[in-house]
Parts: sequence; structure tokens; C-alpha cells
Amino acid sequence: MRLVHLSDLHLGFRAFPRAERGWNLRERDLAGAFRWAVQEIVRLAPDLVLLSGDLFDRPDPPNTAYLALQRGLGILRSHLPATQLLAIAGERDTPRNPADPGPLAVLDGLPGVEAAAGAPRAVRFREAGIHVLLVPQRAILDPPFPALRPDPGARWNILVIRGRVTDAPSALPVRPAEWSYIAVGGPHEAMRWAPNAWSAGALERPGRNPWHQATEERGFLSFDLEGGTTEFHPVPGRPVVDLAPVRVSSSDPDTGTRRLRELLEGIPGGTEGRIVRIRLRGDVLAPGDGVSEGLLSAIRGRAAFAEFHLLGESAPAATRRSPRGSETFALRFGVSEEGVPTEVPLGFGVVLLTAPTEADRTRIVRALRGPDESADGGYPPLPALEVLRVGDGTIPFPTLPDGDPAELLRAILVHRAPAPPQIGAALPGDGLAEPPEAGVAAMANALTELRADSIEATGDLEARTLEWARDRQEADTKLLDYRDRARELKNRIRLLEARGEESRCPTCGRPLGSEAGRLMATLSDEMEAVIQDGKWWKKRRAQLDEKPKELQAMEENSLRLHARVEEEAERVQRAREHHAAGRESPPREGFERPGAAGTTGGPALEALPGARAVLRRTANLLSSMTEGRISGVRVREGRLLAVGAGGREEVPEGTDLTALRFAIRFSAWESGEGSAGEPGPLLLTELGGHGGEPLASAAIEVVAERVPEGALALVVAPPSVAENLPERMARVLELTLDGRGRWIVRRIPSGSPGLSIPEEG
Repeated sequence: MRLVHLSDLHLGFRAFPRAERGWNLRERDLAGAFRWAVQEIVRLAPDLVLLSGDLFDRPDPPNTAYLALQRGLGILRSHLPATQLLAIAGERDTPRNPADPGPLAVLDGLPGVEAAAGAPRAVRFREAGIHVLLVPQRAILDPPFPALRPDPGARWNILVIRGRVTDAPSALPVRPAEWSYIAVGGPHEAMRWAPNAWSAGALERPGRNPWHQATEERGFLSFDLEGGTTEFHPVPGRPVVDLAPVRVSSSDPDTGTRRLRELLEGIPGGTEGRIVRIRLRGDVLAPGDGVSEGLLSAIRGRAAFAEFHLLGESAPAATRRSPRGSETFALRFGVSEEGVPTEVPLGFGVVLLTAPTEADRTRIVRALRGPDESADGGYPPLPALEVLRVGDGTIPFPTLPDGDPAELLRAILVHRAPAPPQIGAALPGDGLAEPPEAGVAAMANALTELRADSIEATGDLEARTLEWARDRQEADTKLLDYRDRARELKNRIRLLEARGEESRCPTCGRPLGSEAGRLMATLSDEMEAVIQDGKWWKKRRAQLDEKPKELQAMEENSLRLHARVEEEAERVQRAREHHAAGRESPPREGFERPGAAGTTGGPALEALPGARAVLRRTANLLSSMTEGRISGVRVREGRLLAVGAGGREEVPEGTDLTALRFAIRFSAWESGEGSAGEPGPLLLTELGGHGGEPLASAAIEVVAERVPEGALALVVAPPSVAENLPERMARVLELTLDGRGRWIVRRIPSGSPGLSIPEEG
């Protein structure tokens, strides 16, 4: 008795701008992965096929997604009429309205298919002695949880359930000893929770970050109920390439272009048709600052999609975290009829604060800033909304300028900038004595030697980094080759087993006859060798994922020398100017004199401490949110400009302006730069506007992966975001008017249910 377990098809998923024959490329990839899996399932001929949720990527999938599912299931029904298919709804294909059956209703009319989208459902096949309990996501999202009871009269008890496995006390307990097999949906990687409890993982890599675990295979599982053995069946997908960082400089883009071209030439098979991420290390704010636009355009043209990620010269600052692991947050909302303040727990992670209309969401933003005195449109005013650190008082809403993103960034960072020095005052570290001319020359000679050491160290680092990157690419290619060879041999062995002596010679086409046994032995030996070599290359690839210690040491040495060069160059420049002008010292580098063009007497925007690091994070966030349409930012005459994929600079407007402001706010918070003195929750209000749902979904999907454990991001956005990305939300709170004309806070069930699965039942 064999079953097949597959999950997270995400049919209808769309990402990246490229299309083929009218289909979004990634939607076509996921549909192709499902089609390939169906063909493999037909060959396996199982007794049961289990689909553990997220068949569709959203509760209102496009017609092409329905078509892909119906075609796949039609093939299964025509080739395996006796095989039973059982499915549950996951987070993505569960509609917000409990009365809406959702997209899984399409399965109701198909023979031999049983599905559950709302309440748990028990399905029995008495002749085979099989009992299957289908538990969709909605059924266990909130207590009270349903009882998970096997049928004592059945020979085989199977549980199909959706959730994230956790050790939290509130998790729903699942006991493996009571079940023959437990099919868990949710994780996109194949994972073993107990000998008979597995997550099958996704068939492809849905999401805006396909580079996450790019070297891990995707596929589905088969399980032998009698023998208790599991087999993973890989499904080929579009190749994903994550390149090692390339050092670039805005002062020498030709060198950066050469280095990147050399790295690309070392990739077996090139970037044609692949999903590629290229990381550029250097003090640049757009890819075109360090690499020629011609090469960037060529990469974008050949690859299925190319993302450019900007890295600073040094390691990024530590991500903002909650200072006290035990602290919790709450939303205070007016007072009850008894006069007691109403407090709603917020928890951690991404919490969505929403309302049905844009006007209502605007009222929410006003109320976060203080009491909302308006009563426009006949609505009663909203009471003040306050975010509390439980036990430690109110956390004030940041008072930041609306509109101009440059002024927003300045307002966030200006508290960190030291006051500009007085003209003619001695600078810290300059010393009071004027250095003699011979001393200045000696300092300049020492700087020249230090620069030579830095250049040599940088060259050695580049060579070693390129060698490491090529080793990784070689391991990737070898691993893929061995997997393809193993798959080919496996198919040949199975075909030979099925046809025996009637099998035909692949060279001359004649029946093998008595030579079939000898060929089988040869193929088996070759298969064993391929498996062993493949295991070695898999282990080798895992080893190469971690940066070699030698390379880490070289990188640290190069960064240290680079910092010393900058420091000594500044000292030499100050000494020369001090020697030439006596005691008068120029203003510190980065601070313009009062009255200079484009300033108001304060520091230039890029010179503010932390500004360029925040802008690099902003550029990366924008690139992910807009799928490469915006690839960077630049500062021109005190203004922030968005840089398009071809290097064109534009003043951001409309949705792009909203995206830039959102990215600045999140990036400053993430990097620890902000007007608050200590880490706290982040309040993001830019995404609440009308027509901003695509941007809101993209933004939240990107940042949800980056909000650290123990931190809170409270986001005002349309309610449709919660329906399209339910697993990304820790909590969803909706403000509405009740029948008595009062504002109330309604909690909308969201997220992934927690499951507790001990290794032994």
C-alpha cells in the first residue's frame, strides 16, 4: 500500500517581469513542475495521492491556475482511475470569508477527489481499510482545536494537516504513534518530523527570494505504509544562481566590470535562462555606479531574472532587535463603557492594522499621531491609538515629515550627526602644533606604502574570492549533472525491469535477450557509483556554502587596511591644509559651510552618519519590492532619485514615492538608525493608500523575512494583504464601526497554525 504526498503547488504564482507565450515565466515554471510531478506519479501508480495545502497561490487564482490543476488531475484520473486524491486548503487558498468555499471548490465535481477547505473531514475507504482525516488550515487556526482521532477499526490511519511545527505551549499536539502516516503542509523544504510524519515541501521555489536554500532539491514524497519507508522524488526546476560578492568602486567602474565579467565566465552554462543574484561589494548606491550599464543590461537580457544586491565595504550593522526578550507590546484603543482602557495584545512579527476603506486607514494614521478630532463623512472620530510596551508606558508615534524622502531620511538620522565645527577651530585629533613640512612628507610616504599594502591585499582577496566562487559553481554543476544522470539511470533500470529480455538495445534497437541481465548489472553498478559520487559532491557543495576561514581572514585584513588608508589620508590632508593655512582648519569633511548651495547650513545628506548604509539597504529593498524596476538610489543636489534598471534617474512619484519612503523607514529601523534612542516597534503607515495592494503585498512579503525574532512591525495596509499573504502575518487587526456607531477592533484569524509533533509518539 503506497501513497504519494505532495504540497504547496502555488499554482498561479507570478513573479518577475518576464513572460513566455503570454504566461508569466514563474507561473509557467510552477505549472511545469506540477505537470512533471504528475507524470512521475503516474509511473509510481500509488493507491493514494495526498495534497497538503496551498494548491493555489492566492484565494482568487487566475484562470490559468485552474487550468493547470484540472489538466494535471485529469491526467491522474485517466491513467490511475483507482487512485484516490485527497486535498486540504492551506493559508494561500483559504478565502477570508468563512462562507466562501474558495478555489478548492473546483475539486468538488471531480470523481475520486475529496477535499476539505473549512472544517475537518474524515474520509473512509472501508474495502481498503483506510481512514483519512483532512484538517485544513482554517480548522485549527484558533482554539478550541478539533480532536484528532484515528479510527480504531481502520487498518491504516492517515492525517493530512497544515501548520508549522513548533514547541510553543499553545501548539496543537499531534501524536505520531496514533497514525500510520502524517502529511504536514507548510514548509517549502522536505522535512522529517518523525519516522511517519513528513513535510513534502514545495515542487518549486515560490516567493521573491528563490535564492533561499537554492541548492536544496524540491519535489514530493512517496511512503510505503506496510514497510514504513519514505522516498523523496526530486522535481527539476529553473536553475537558481547566487554568486559570490564582487568588489566594485564608483571611482573605477571599469575594474568592477572586468571582475564581474570574469566571474560570469567561470559559471558553467552561463546565466542563460537562470534566476541570478549578483552581489556588488563597495560604497555604491546603484549597480551602475560600480559596473557598466552595458554589462548589466546584457545580464538582464540573458537571465530569466537578475537581481543586484548592494553590500557595503564592511559587514552590515547588526539588525535591530528587542532589548528585552520578555517584553510584549499592546495597542491601546480608547476606553470601554466602564471607563477602562482597551488594550489589544500585538505580540511579535508583522502585525497588520487595517480598515475596509482608504479613508478609514487614513483615520487610523491620524489616530496613531494623537486624538482624531475629525468626523468627516458622518463617521465618529477615532480615539487615539497608542502602542504600549507592556509595563513600560506608551511608545510615541514618530513625528516625521511627509512627502520628500530626502527630508524623511534627514529627520531620521540628524540626531546622530555631530554639530558642524566652527570655522577656524581646531579639529579633534589635529593637535595644536603645526606639523613641519618634513613631517607632512613623512606622513605622505607612509600613506603611499599603506596604500600599496591595501592594493595588494585587495588583489589577493579578489583572486581568492573568485576561486571560491568558481569552486561553488563547479560543485553546483557537478551536483546537477549527477542528479540528471541518476534520474536517467533510474528510468533505464525501471524500463529494463519491466520489459526484461524484450528490452531493446539503445544502440542497434534489437531485443537484448540473454544480455538483459548483464546490462542490468552494468547499469546497477553505474547507478551505485553515481549515487556515491553525487553524495560526495552534495557534501562538497554544503562545505563551500560557508566562507573559508582563510578568505574571512583576508577580507578582514583588507577592510582593516582600507579603513587605515582612509584614516591616514584624512590626517595627511588635514596636516597639509593646516601647514598651509596656519591654525585655521577647514570644516570637517562632509559638512558644508553655511550658505553653500543645496544646504541650510547643516551636513550634506550623504555625510550624515549611517546615511549611505541606510540608502544601500533602501536600494536592495526597492529592488526586491519592484522586481528590479528600481535598482538603486542616488543623491543629487540634496534630493533622492530612484535609479531604473537601465541607469535612468527619476524623481519618484506616486507608487514609487510611497515605496521609497517605506523602504527608508524600514531600512533605518532595521539597521538600528532612528530617532528613538533604543530599539522599539516599527510603525509603517505608507502602505494604506487606495490602489496600493500590489505594492503592499510585495513590501510585506519582502520585509516579513527580515523582521527579527522578538521585534514588532505594525503596518497599516489594505485588508486584502492579509488574504493574499496570511502566513506572513503574526496578527491582523481590523477597525470597523459596530451597529451602535462605535469603533471596534476585530481580530481576523491569520498565520500558520502551530503543531507539536514529538519525535516519538
